[in-house]
Amino acid sequence: MVLKMLVHLKIFSLVCIAAGMSTATALPDITQSTNNSVIDCAAFNATLNSCKFNYNVIINSTRPCIFNCTYNPMLLSPLQLDVHLSYTHPDRYPTFVAAQQNFFLNSWTLPKSFPNHGEFQIYTSVASLLCPPIQQQEETVEVRITTSSPDNITMNVRLYNQSYALKMGNFAVLKATPISPDYRLYQWTGDQTSVLISAESKNNSNTVCAIFALQNAKCPVITDESGLRAGGGRFQTFTTRAAMVASRIDFPDGIHMIMWPLPDDDRCTLTLENVSNHSSRSKTVQFEVFNHSSIGATWYIFFATGSLTVGMIFGIAIVTLKCIDRTLNKTGHAVLADEDDQRELLPDDEFSETTRREYAVAGVAVLPGVDNGQIPRSGSGSGYSQVIGSPGSGGVPSAGRGFALSFHSESSTSNEPASGEIIQQPYYPPTTVVPHDAVIEAMTDSVNPVYVVWWKRYAYFQSKTAGAQVSEMGFQNNILIMAVYAVLPTAELIRSYLKVLSYNGDEDQCFFNSRCLTGVWIFHDFARVFTNIGYICGGIAFSRIVLRHRQLTCRNPSRSTIKNGVGVSRHYGLFMSLGYGLVIQGLMSSLYHTCPNSVTIRFDMMFMYVMAVAAVICVWGLRHGDVTHHVYPTMGLIGTMLLLAEGREWVSRLAFWLCMSLLYLVLLLTTTVLMSRYGVWSFSPMKMLQVWKGWKPVRDKLAQVIRNEDLTSTPIHVLRIVSGFIANGSLILYGAIADPNVYGYILSVCLTNLGLYFGNYIITKRLQYKEKGAPLAWICLTLSFILWTLALSAFGFHNTDSEASASDSRGLNSSCAFLGVFDTHDVWHLFSSLALYTFFIGLLTLDDDVARTPSTEIHVF
Repeated sequence: MVLKMLVHLKIFSLVCIAAGMSTATALPDITQSTNNSVIDCAAFNATLNSCKFNYNVIINSTRPCIFNCTYNPMLLSPLQLDVHLSYTHPDRYPTFVAAQQNFFLNSWTLPKSFPNHGEFQIYTSVASLLCPPIQQQEETVEVRITTSSPDNITMNVRLYNQSYALKMGNFAVLKATPISPDYRLYQWTGDQTSVLISAESKNNSNTVCAIFALQNAKCPVITDESGLRAGGGRFQTFTTRAAMVASRIDFPDGIHMIMWPLPDDDRCTLTLENVSNHSSRSKTVQFEVFNHSSIGATWYIFFATGSLTVGMIFGIAIVTLKCIDRTLNKTGHAVLADEDDQRELLPDDEFSETTRREYAVAGVAVLPGVDNGQIPRSGSGSGYSQVIGSPGSGGVPSAGRGFALSFHSESSTSNEPASGEIIQQPYYPPTTVVPHDAVIEAMTDSVNPVYVVWWKRYAYFQSKTAGAQVSEMGFQNNILIMAVYAVLPTAELIRSYLKVLSYNGDEDQCFFNSRCLTGVWIFHDFARVFTNIGYICGGIAFSRIVLRHRQLTCRNPSRSTIKNGVGVSRHYGLFMSLGYGLVIQGLMSSLYHTCPNSVTIRFDMMFMYVMAVAAVICVWGLRHGDVTHHVYPTMGLIGTMLLLAEGREWVSRLAFWLCMSLLYLVLLLTTTVLMSRYGVWSFSPMKMLQVWKGWKPVRDKLAQVIRNEDLTSTPIHVLRIVSGFIANGSLILYGAIADPNVYGYILSVCLTNLGLYFGNYIITKRLQYKEKGAPLAWICLTLSFILWTLALSAFGFHNTDSEASASDSRGLNSSCAFLGVFDTHDVWHLFSSLALYTFFIGLLTLDDDVARTPSTEIHVF
């Protein structure tokens, strides 16, 4: 026992001697990174304006480390306090570090761990820049380090002046840990109104999630998230890079730029990680300040860009109106009834109720008593009739299911069969849309007529009915109703996000390209909102073109007859819907870019689906009857798919894509049969059910094609079916293998099929039937192709990603690439709006070359 006391006394004497020796000697230079000298803190006597301390100290429960110093903050940089603890048993006796200034107190506990990580993440060092007071010539700092441990604890303590002011054109490199945030100061110069402040990860720390914050340059500096959310400035999470625009109005006293690494990456990845993978970590970041141009300095760029865009759109509209006036005015006489037949088509007072019912039910006349597949031909040169499906022919149980199709052909030759001769007709290619179930059941190889006159005759009659007005005008009116009910909740949601951003300073609410921002009013990224002007003006101009085209084409339909009918019958309600869709897309995109994120992007994409579906049906309907009413089940199907897309978040990847792929395959097979065999476009469940009920004829037809015994289908007919299967089959495989974002995947399906339908239409029109097409249409389509190439090239350079986390999206941010205010996405807006505008004009005027061609000579494909 006595021996132990002597040993302890010897150790204590050595410590005291060392302390006395260190007191007697000069203080070591603070610039040395390490100092093994051990001193008693009470012996430290700092002189005025010389707060330099860099020593090892030993403390225990009865021997704290307490010292102070005084300096002039107006002459010297603020003080930096570093404490590094060498301690292996932190569970029972922690160490408390406090730095008391004239008006503020900072304190820490060492070692420090975080509740979710515990022993896997322990920090034994703290470093803090003590915020200097403003306009104070004297600041006294007292450092107090205590512990309740009875054993001696050794630590290294450093106190020194640290320069923290950052000037324009320079950069500062900071290193921080989750318990030791770091910051720098930027002071306004001259008449500056705003600056852009960037933060770039360095030294392979671009995987560490951190918070980048800006605060007004006043003490204390808030370095905890609760304080930040309470209104202590603005902040955002990042891993690789971050940037914020700071205005002098928001930060009048200067800007404190703070970097604070988080203990884990959950906030940046939006996924929960395994805590055992975490260890003590740090992040190194480079701060830099750039000039930023406000709207006041760049207004002329926006004015010139808007003027050029609007001028191009309405210039194209003026040229288009003059061209269609010249083209369609020449066909005015063809709309009137000819000299031989002045009767109106199906007038109310000349047809019996039976005839009216026959036309209303099937769009064709009913002639009972003729065998299925046999056709009586009249010997006159004025035309012929096809008649199938009588009650007595077997397989058609009622007169309502039998029908006859007849038209007049001016191109009939003199060598036609004699009157009453029964001949067997070959199978015609896909033709008209037939909107009634009975017709599909009665379809045979001899019915599909090949000329436009069939569905045009039905469309003319239908145009006199109230139901046709609802069908033609209903969808375009429904577009407007949809827009109203979509804009209202979107605007309210955007307003809520902006409130959180403004009041709480949380910039993770909106995924801006932070390195290319020009703010105006509530629009933080005004350029993204402004460049949607192309969609809005393009939609208005296209709607005006459609109205004029309709006036010239349908100005006297009541006196038109089958004999003198000319041209194809466009569905102007759908074309008007495309114009409305452009305007609404511009509005929805503007709302989305007011605060873009993973939620608001759904509203931006909403009318993309609508326009894609309407455009596909417009292409199909150019040669296939009244298809307006098929928009509703098609849109219903797309809406159902979007609802199912939510299931991806709730079920496994395998189960979701298995169900999605099977549904896609069933729809693909069904619609292929409907269009290729019956000439029908429909997603009606009843029609698709009938296809699967009548699978045997379809199987036989497919077998004929495989054995090369099919003499009725043209090579291009087979080619387009095969091409459609390959393209859609590839999309099915891509979805199942790559697991893409489901909403974008469904949009890609719509756009791919739009391209397939339009490509098929162009190839068949130009190559198979040698139709020239209107010159205006070819010019617009060529211009659209060029604009689409430029637009997609710009779209390929992503500088945000609303489907990712805010941090990942921020990592894609890039500087303004055009005129100092526009990035690549702004260019996408301008070029894609012009591309859509010219494409829709080309689609509308493509068949103006057959505007004077009799309907009996226009082929269906």
